[in-house]
Amino acid sequence: MNPKNSKRAGKILLQGQIKTTSPLHIGCGSDERSDMDILLDSNDRPYIPATALIGILRHRITPDNSDFDKEIYYEFWGFTKDNKGKQSALKCSDLLIITESPRLIRDGIRINHKTGMVYDKGKYDYEILERGAAFKLNLEIDYSSSNQNFVKKMAATIYGLLKNGTIRLGGKTNSGFGKFSLIEAQTQIYDFDFSNKKDVYYWLTGNLANKKTMDMALLNNRFKTTSANLFRINATLDLKNSLIIRSYPGDPEMPDAVHIKSGNDPVLTGTSLKGAIRARAERIVNTIGQSDEFIKNLFGYVEIDENDKLERARKGKVRVNETVMPRFIAELQSRIKIDRFTGGTIESALFDSMPLFINKNKKVRNIIIEVPKCSNAQAGLLLLVLKDLWRGDLAVGGEKNVGRGVFKGFQATIKWNDEKPIILEENLSQTAPETKEKLQGFVDAFVKEVRP
Repeated sequence: MNPKNSKRAGKILLQGQIKTTSPLHIGCGSDERSDMDILLDSNDRPYIPATALIGILRHRITPDNSDFDKEIYYEFWGFTKDNKGKQSALKCSDLLIITESPRLIRDGIRINHKTGMVYDKGKYDYEILERGAAFKLNLEIDYSSSNQNFVKKMAATIYGLLKNGTIRLGGKTNSGFGKFSLIEAQTQIYDFDFSNKKDVYYWLTGNLANKKTMDMALLNNRFKTTSANLFRINATLDLKNSLIIRSYPGDPEMPDAVHIKSGNDPVLTGTSLKGAIRARAERIVNTIGQSDEFIKNLFGYVEIDENDKLERARKGKVRVNETVMPRFIAELQSRIKIDRFTGGTIESALFDSMPLFINKNKKVRNIIIEVPKCSNAQAGLLLLVLKDLWRGDLAVGGEKNVGRGVFKGFQATIKWNDEKPIILEENLSQTAPETKEKLQGFVDAFVKEVRP
């Protein structure tokens, strides 16, 4: 880059608001309110640190999937190397909360998939910020006369990622957390050309009432950010009978367990769905062959030593959404625990729960499963899991032993990169032969890879 042309020539300013569309967990490392508390400012209000947003933006916009010069790329993001470095052209303020939503504690468990039981000391909880919170967004990007075209295209790319809601913030993003959308009515993006006196005045005074926003033609000129080999399933399912993903109310007048809600809506949590998918995937792999690495590469893993200390860990590739469900009817059911020897009720073993029950006119939509950088074999395994979920062989949630959590498929869209989507209807036997052949190709690739 020519130093003579590196003098600041202008600035791009993006001001607006984002709104969370799924629970948000940005941990702070403390455990005062739960095992994993969320980050709060000095006024005990949640906020999103700028590092969380900038980190995920840099992760998504990489030289691997875009057509820009790497030297300009690193100049833009900043770098340190051999005791030299350069500050990033991008500046971001912490995202302070504008509209608050409830802070809740959710329960989590670590299940032994071989036995189906919870590990000893496998119960934990974590704090979340419910969906619906709004945060203030402020991004500034400097540009020079030599890199202004690149910077403006990068600004448009960042704007597109925020607008499309394709990035996720914080922890547990593979379980559907951290999704957000840009509130377009409250968002503006400006280009300040410092060779123009009016733009200098607007920037120095902060009075933007008469300042025109950035040309939409420029905002549509973006770098490619789509992950390579993205495999995506979007399914609509019918609930066969009932479902409960347990939440434990603190009110003694309430049932012992109710179905979990986000806001006022019942949800199919990403943690429950992903746990069920992983358990079934492990069973399929172990039936065909013995390939622990295949599961670890797809779902990730955490290895803990005898002293409960973390040894190794890897984040998985499978992402699911937290699905807002129809408002099915919740009914109270009382249950007892039987002494198998006497046939009588065990003392103090009466408990009740409030599961959701079927409404034939309502379906559970947008069960989304995604795998970036997916291989044919990995896609084949997920198709086998989808088949089990579709046919009611795979249950989700609690009380599966009494028939809860069973679904049947109604419709699904399977997307592989930019190829034409595959549509599956309720009756799989009517699937077109060429579609069956293509799906079978994925399954054959999986069997070939894991079979001894």
